[in-house]
Amino acid sequence: MNVDVTLFPPLRENRFSKSAVTLADSATVQSLLDKLVIDREQVESIYVNGREASFDQRLHAGDRITFLPFIGGG
Repeated sequence: MNVDVTLFPPLRENRFSKSAVTLADSATVQSLLDKLVIDREQVESIYVNGREASFDQRLHAGDRITFLPFIGGG
């Protein structure tokens, strides 16, 4: 199945900003991160089709996934 993925800096460094990604039918948000080689500790928020999601959420063909990075400061 294909899903649309949007990454924001610094997650898109050496990757893409928006792309279609092919996954197994049983894919979850975590398996998508694994395929993109992104550590979950780098991700602050996940949205699937505009709704907040979790790492174990199952994905479906045509889903739109957005990953927002953890931004530290102080």
